[in-house]
Amino acid sequence: MDHELRYEVANEFVDVVKGLWDCWNDGAIVADTATGLYLDPARVRPLNHSGRFFQVKGPINISRCPQGHPVIIQAGGSPSGLELAARTADVVFSVVQELESARHAYADLKGRLVKYGRAPDQLAVLPGVMPIIGRTDAEAKDKLSLLQSWLTPTNALTLVSGRIGYDVTGFPLDAPVPVPPPGATGSQTFHKVLFEAARRQNMTLRDLYNLTAAGRGHWVVCAPPPRIADTLEEWFVAGAADGFNILPPYFPGAFADFVDLVVPELQRRGLFRRAYEGSTLRDHFGLARVPSPMARRDAVGRESEESVHD
Repeated sequence: MDHELRYEVANEFVDVVKGLWDCWNDGAIVADTATGLYLDPARVRPLNHSGRFFQVKGPINISRCPQGHPVIIQAGGSPSGLELAARTADVVFSVVQELESARHAYADLKGRLVKYGRAPDQLAVLPGVMPIIGRTDAEAKDKLSLLQSWLTPTNALTLVSGRIGYDVTGFPLDAPVPVPPPGATGSQTFHKVLFEAARRQNMTLRDLYNLTAAGRGHWVVCAPPPRIADTLEEWFVAGAADGFNILPPYFPGAFADFVDLVVPELQRRGLFRRAYEGSTLRDHFGLARVPSPMARRDAVGRESEESVHD
């Protein structure tokens, strides 16, 4: 499907899904054994969506969830992807390699929210980062070297081709990364970030496949725990991220290393919670519960009455 068409479909799809979640109001399940009334029919309605891509009668067959709406997580850095995120997403997984470009991308996305009536804190931007953790620099580098040793040029170049969006398997490994051909497909986000990083750092194709193999195109930080914490803190304070999508290179050991060695360091700096403040994923992201359609209508009605009295 054409890139722009994919996002037109995605926008309508999200509208349908949110509409189905909103077919139910809070308190719809009465379950009154005395009267025999299980469901309050005034609190459930059909969706009756008829759009360009979807026709959905509804309602969905499950009641409203504790969060109001489940958390919507989106990934995509093209202009169309950013607009979809600004309009619909609660969390965005971003692809980054360098602090300054990440700051610009963060500000750009946050700046798009206003046109959809949303505040910047209604969307969390989480860059993907793969931490290679050692108690010393040498230990961290040894771990990365071991991971890279399991790579062959054939599977690495296949991986690069998939990430960068065009076939590089026939090019010399120690020559510069080839320029994308017209009409290259694949993820526009990875394509842009990886090619720009390769051009900026004068990478060969071998350099690029080493980078891609480690973090699948995501940002890799190879260091002892305090320096990894330094880096994450720098990005957070600089306005390049609201948090991070941690991508351990292997399970369970690399995940345990992050939890046991890096998280305590972040907690000591006051950058990571010591206890959960709520019971849902939406709570953990600091996002407000989405009110039911009835509650939203009541709130609008109250605001209208107050403005009339004023």
